[in-house]
Amino acid sequence: MSTASLFTLHANNTTQLSSTHAHIHTNASSSVPQLYVYPIKALRPIPLQHAQLTPQGIKYDRTFMLYHVKTKPQANDGSSFTTSTELKKMQLSSYPQCALFEQTILSRDNGQKEVLVKWHAPSLPTEGTGRESGEELGKELEQAERERLKRLETDTITVELDPPPRIDELEKMEVNLHGSPTTCYKVGEEYDRWFLERFGFEVVFVYLGDGKRQILGTSLLPPATSQQQQQPPGGGGGGWLSTLTSLTSWFPTVPISIQAEREEDRKPKPWITFTDCAPLLITSESSLSNVSARLAPDMDSTSSESTPLQVPMYKMRPNLVLDGEGEEAWAEDYWGELVVTSSSNCSPTNGNANGKTKITKTKLYLTGNCVRCTSLNVDYDTGKPAKGEMGTVLKKLMKDRRVDSGIKWSPVFGRYAFVEESVGDGGDEQEQEEEREEKEPGVWISVGDEVQVTRRNEERTVMDWPF
Repeated sequence: MSTASLFTLHANNTTQLSSTHAHIHTNASSSVPQLYVYPIKALRPIPLQHAQLTPQGIKYDRTFMLYHVKTKPQANDGSSFTTSTELKKMQLSSYPQCALFEQTILSRDNGQKEVLVKWHAPSLPTEGTGRESGEELGKELEQAERERLKRLETDTITVELDPPPRIDELEKMEVNLHGSPTTCYKVGEEYDRWFLERFGFEVVFVYLGDGKRQILGTSLLPPATSQQQQQPPGGGGGGWLSTLTSLTSWFPTVPISIQAEREEDRKPKPWITFTDCAPLLITSESSLSNVSARLAPDMDSTSSESTPLQVPMYKMRPNLVLDGEGEEAWAEDYWGELVVTSSSNCSPTNGNANGKTKITKTKLYLTGNCVRCTSLNVDYDTGKPAKGEMGTVLKKLMKDRRVDSGIKWSPVFGRYAFVEESVGDGGDEQEQEEEREEKEPGVWISVGDEVQVTRRNEERTVMDWPF
């Protein structure tokens, strides 16, 4: 039996991605919402006020990525050496210094969008730090280091986002992420050099372009696709329906319903960008509060007063955050489907001259658990594992959050989701048909939008991605 519950999408320090979609929120008094996008994987998140959902998640999400270029010497014939090159994916768990890179979406007057990337030095040494006043050489070295770090902080880069880089002008290469390979493109040597100066090792900056990553296993696939993939070749179970389906090309009089089923089998399977396993990651504030409560309070040595520690949501790296109002912590473990209700003010400025309010309902299939790693422990100010209680977040979850038997050694926080086609609500049939013909790809959601749990699973899902 389905149980419904209402939520509100939540985010902090929001930045409007597009001013052409003026959304009206049905719950104006909701707390600050959270929507996030990460155009360059592993760098700091970008909080949004509005976001465009596509079958691959929030538009622009994880379409760029960094790989560490590792060169290894290899013995040839015992008397000489050659080198081999290995590409290692750069994620916060193994490269915490990625947290020092801030990214921002810039909108130009001509409608073009770019990603501005800025590096934050973990610390700038102050004059005379750690040096005797008479050590002139030490002072000079300190000054040179301060100037170098300030230059690296000041010198930013921008990357084309919309329109995207022209892949016909870029060098193609093959990469592998979590066992799911894809073709991608080198953005350019000037970008590689910029990142090299800040990381201190060779890096290649890549753009997904027309590449597509396969979703491995079957547990993460949305229902229709999962059933389709489990069918044997031929589209059926080997019985009379399968036989009739295989004959449709020879006998046009085969019932239309069977032909439609065959067309369903031909639909393209879902694919993903440089996201880990699925287009979207959804988290709950109720569960985050539970995580924060596990940390020992921060004691003030001067006043002996304690201050509760709060784990920031951005460390969980979600796309959509729900406030979880009326739900216990970890209720999302059992969420199977959500419906996001978005209200937008249609005006002549955004292409609809009737000035009516559109209400759009978008279904999300929640198919898998997000298992966690040491990225939860990263200090975004230092680019290193955090000290004290903030460096124990993963350990705190190990006690009782290893709830996915498919990956039983890692704790779970959040759910992976897929975007189903949105449906307009309200208006006559002609208006809805015109809307279907004119609407741009994807659907817009906003902070404050209502989210309804429309299906709950009886048991937790089990991940079968072959990590």
